[in-house]
Amino acid sequence: MKKLWSAARISTLMLMFAMLFGVGGSKAEAAPPSGQVSSLKQTEAGKNSVTVTFSALLDNQAEYEIQLSDSKSGTYKAWKEVSNGEADLYDIPSAGTSYFLRVVPFYEEYISGTGLVKEYGTPSEPIEVVTAPSAKPGNLKHTGSTETSVSLSWSPVDGANGYEVRYKDSSARDDIVIPVVDTKVTLSKLGKNSEYEVDVYPVRKSGAGFAAVGSDYAHLYGVPVLPGKAQKPACEYYWQNLGEIRADFESMKCSDGFQWEVWTAYQPKDKKVKSKDQGSGAAFISYKGFKKYSFFKIRVRAYCITGEGKKLSGKWSDWTYFCPQPEIIKLKSTKSGISLKWSTIKGADRYEVYASTKQKSGFKKCASTKKTSLTVKKFGKSSFKNGKKYYFYVDAYNKAGKKMYSGLAGNATDRWDIKYKK
Repeated sequence: MKKLWSAARISTLMLMFAMLFGVGGSKAEAAPPSGQVSSLKQTEAGKNSVTVTFSALLDNQAEYEIQLSDSKSGTYKAWKEVSNGEADLYDIPSAGTSYFLRVVPFYEEYISGTGLVKEYGTPSEPIEVVTAPSAKPGNLKHTGSTETSVSLSWSPVDGANGYEVRYKDSSARDDIVIPVVDTKVTLSKLGKNSEYEVDVYPVRKSGAGFAAVGSDYAHLYGVPVLPGKAQKPACEYYWQNLGEIRADFESMKCSDGFQWEVWTAYQPKDKKVKSKDQGSGAAFISYKGFKKYSFFKIRVRAYCITGEGKKLSGKWSDWTYFCPQPEIIKLKSTKSGISLKWSTIKGADRYEVYASTKQKSGFKKCASTKKTSLTVKKFGKSSFKNGKKYYFYVDAYNKAGKKMYSGLAGNATDRWDIKYKK
């Protein structure tokens, strides 16, 4: 009886194994994973790599095959297997290219006599993935400026369907980043009288909006906005015997140089007598007319130069008026004060007489006149003191509109003295 029971148990076990492993009949295969992965998206890209993430199935036994194709409806090739919702794919053939990627869940089981077998579930909907372009934009140029904008252009990059422009004021720390579809851009709302650093990166953008940004970029330093209105130049020196002046211009961060003009300021209709473009902020200007006692005026404007060599000029400054220092040719004590006579400055509309008891300081205006001679009766509120030395100089003024402008240069420091004798 025991032998029969043992034989029955053995027969039952053999039948169960046969049913389970298909011995003596058809093979029993497990059902494939059910459902599709969701939220598939690209998160990173290199020249020959992409990274994707997705929401895996709740089935912890499922694994995932990442498949690539050159087209959405083409043949998908297995590229990588993962066990969770993230996959890094390397050695993708072409930079700056679009591929299509899908994720297929599967079970992998060992079948006797066959080996490992994959049972595939339903593939995900494919998405476009992109690799980053490998070249940098060529021929990046500054093409134009306004006082608050700059325009740039560059050559297209193979595989790029867009670009990323990063820029900042050359003194700023952080970049401003904007996407650009074309191979040109105008950067607006910039700071006045500033210059900028600009980087342009090639981009391959997918239909879903993921941007694969290349690592190679084109760079421009010191891209200027159009200079604004220049400050009035300063006539620092007037050397009448040489017929030469020195004019200084206020530096502007965005300028590549200055253009100045010298005009007459003593004629019914003034005319330009000298002009020049120069890179430095100080101009030594020679003109034979400077040897004469006449008024002149000078103005300046800054300019910048584009990458194509085009000069863009800002607005002219206000005029600076200048003339030789009037020479006092007569200084005489009188009972009523001190009599003066000085050289006539052509174009002068007014003269002011200054006096002091010191040679280099303490000067007070003591008279104003349209004439070239007068008698000064008081120094301040007091009469001149007998035996006291007094110093004098005269300033000439030119009237422009409703304003009077002094013509004295920075080196107009000649002083004439007299010891008063009543």
